[in-house]
Amino acid sequence: INFIYIETPILRNCMTRQKIILLFLFLLTYFAGIAQPVTTDFSAKEYKMINGFIDYLQVSSLIPLDSVLLPGYQKKFIRLKNEPVIFLGYTPYYYWYRFTITNKDSTDKTLILLLGGLGIRKAEIWQGKNNYWQFAGRTGYQYPFEKRHYRYVHPSFALTIPAISTDTFYVNVDESHSYKSIAFVLTAQSSMQKFEHRFYFMMGIIIGLLLLFAVLNLHLYFSIKESIHLWYCFYIVSILFFVIKEEGIDPEFLGLDSANGYRMTYMGAVAILAVGFLLQVVQTFLINIKPSSLLYKIIIFLKWSSFLLAIIQFIIFYIQPANNIEVFVFQWANKTTLASFIFILLACMYSFYKGFKPAAFILAGQAVFIIGGISRTLFIATESYFFPPSLFEIGLVAEVIIISFGLMYRYNQYKKEKESLAFQLQEEKIKTTAEILNTQEQEKKRIAADLHDELGGNLAAIKMTMQSFKLAEEQSGILNYLIDTASANARHIAHNLMPPQFENISLQVLLEQFYHRLNTEGKIVFHFFYSGKKNPFTKQEDLMIYRIIMELTNNIIKHSQATDATIQLVFHEKQLTLMAEDNGKGIVPRNNDGIGLKNVQLRVSFLNGQMDVDSAESGTTLMIQIPYK
Repeated sequence: INFIYIETPILRNCMTRQKIILLFLFLLTYFAGIAQPVTTDFSAKEYKMINGFIDYLQVSSLIPLDSVLLPGYQKKFIRLKNEPVIFLGYTPYYYWYRFTITNKDSTDKTLILLLGGLGIRKAEIWQGKNNYWQFAGRTGYQYPFEKRHYRYVHPSFALTIPAISTDTFYVNVDESHSYKSIAFVLTAQSSMQKFEHRFYFMMGIIIGLLLLFAVLNLHLYFSIKESIHLWYCFYIVSILFFVIKEEGIDPEFLGLDSANGYRMTYMGAVAILAVGFLLQVVQTFLINIKPSSLLYKIIIFLKWSSFLLAIIQFIIFYIQPANNIEVFVFQWANKTTLASFIFILLACMYSFYKGFKPAAFILAGQAVFIIGGISRTLFIATESYFFPPSLFEIGLVAEVIIISFGLMYRYNQYKKEKESLAFQLQEEKIKTTAEILNTQEQEKKRIAADLHDELGGNLAAIKMTMQSFKLAEEQSGILNYLIDTASANARHIAHNLMPPQFENISLQVLLEQFYHRLNTEGKIVFHFFYSGKKNPFTKQEDLMIYRIIMELTNNIIKHSQATDATIQLVFHEKQLTLMAEDNGKGIVPRNNDGIGLKNVQLRVSFLNGQMDVDSAESGTTLMIQIPYK
C-alpha cells in the first residue's frame, strides 16, 4: 500500500506525542515485566551481585519449565529486592528465577553463576532466546560432587553467552526442608579461578588453626587429666565441622556428596551441639559459681537443652517432616542459642565480678564471637558471604584462640596454687620431721647422760663395794670382769647415742675413730673412705648424717651376716654421696621396710635427699645422695 505523507506542523506535533507515549508505555512494560539484562562487562571487583536483576516465581509444588513459560505463570513473576542476599526462612515453597544477560562484545563470554543458598537440594538452569530453550546443567547436594555442573563449594553454573547476544535464563531451585536464602553472583571465569585459590588458601588457614587448638586441648587433657580440655576439644571440633558445612567443603573433601550425607550432618544441629559443649566448658571453667546458685542451674538446663535439641534436629532434618514442625524446632534452637550466649556472658561477668580473673578470657572470646555474628547478620551483603574469610569466621577463630589461652592461663594458675600448697605441705612435713628428730635427739641425750652418769656411777659404786667384801680371788676376778665389761658397754652405748665433744670433733675424725674401734672389737671388717671438698653441712646436719651412718652400720652388724663392709662419704660439687656396701646375705623382702630403714629414710627426707637400695644374695649396696643447701 502506497500513500503520500504530507508533513505539517500539526501532524508533526501529533507524531511526537505518540512517540513519547509509546516510549513511556514500552519502558513501563519493560520494567514491570522482565528485569533489565545483566551485561558481561565487570567493574574493578570483577563480579556482580545480581539479585536486583532477577525475577522470581513462588510456587507450592515443583512445576516444569513448560508450565513456567505459560502466560499465566509469566504474569506471576515478581522482581527481587535489590539486596545482595535475601533470607526467606523455613518456607514450604519452591522457586523459579528468571534473568537475562547481554553480551555486547564480538566474542563469546564464559561466566560463572554462583548460587548462595545454604541447603540447595537441586538447582537446574535453562538458557535460550526466541522461545528456544536448552538445558544448561544441574547441581545441588543430591548429586555427587564430581557430577555437578561446575565443581565448587557453592552451587555454580558455567554459562557461555554468544557474541552480540542477549540470552534469558530460568533457574529452578529446590531448597525444600531447609532454611532458604537467595543470592546470585556473576563473575568472569578468570576471576573465578582467583577466587577459588583465595578461598582454599584462607579456609586452609582457618581449618588448620582450629585443628591445631583442638589437638592442643586434647594433648592437655591426656597430660594433666583435666576434663575441661576434652570438652573444649569437642567444642572446637564441632565449630570446625560447622565452618566446613557452612562453606560447603564437606562434599569435596569429606565425601559427604549425597543427599543422605548432607541430611545426616545438618549444620544447625552441629551448631547447637557446639553450644552445648561451650556451656559445659563454661560450667567447669567458672569455679566460683556455686552449684546451688540459680545462674549455675540455668546453665545446666541450657546445656542439656542444647544436647537434646542437637539430637532432635539431626532426626528432624533427616526424616524431613511437615514444614511447621521444622519451623518450630528451628525457632526453638535459635531461642536456646540466644539464651545460652546471654547467660554465658552474664555468668562470665558475675564470676569476674566475684574475683575470678580468668573469666575475662571467656568473656573476651565470646565478645569477639558475638561481634562476628552481628557483622554476619547486619553486613551479610559483603563479598565474604561468597569469598571468605568473613568476620564471623575470623571471630570464631579468635574466640577459640582466646579461650584456649584462657584455659592454659587457668591451668598455670591452678598449677601455681597446687605447687604453693605442695610447698606448704612440704614445709609442714619438714617442720614435723624436725620436731620428731629433735625430740629423738633430746631423748638420746637424756639416755646417754643416764647411762654415763647413773648407770656408770652405780657400776663404779658396786665395784668399790664388792672390793670391801672378802671374796675368793677367783670370784672377785669374775665379778670385776663383768662389772668392767658392763661399764665399757654402757660407755660405748652412751657414746654412740651422743658422742662426747661432738661440737669440737669433725665428722671425719669421729667416724674414723668409730670404725677403728669396731675393727678391733667386732667380726666384720669395715673400710671407711672420706673424700671430696670441704664439708659444707652444719653441725645439726652432721649429726643427722652421723645417725644415718650409725643406723646403716647397726643393720650391717645385726642382719647382714657379712664379713666385709665399706662405708664411703664423697663430697661432690653440689651434693654428698653416701654409700654403704656389704657382702652379706642381702635384705630379706619383709625386712625392707623395717624400723631401721624407716629411720634412715626419715632423716634422708629431712635433708631433701634420695635413697636407693640394691640388694641381692651376694650383698647389699645402699646409696644416698644429699644435696647442699
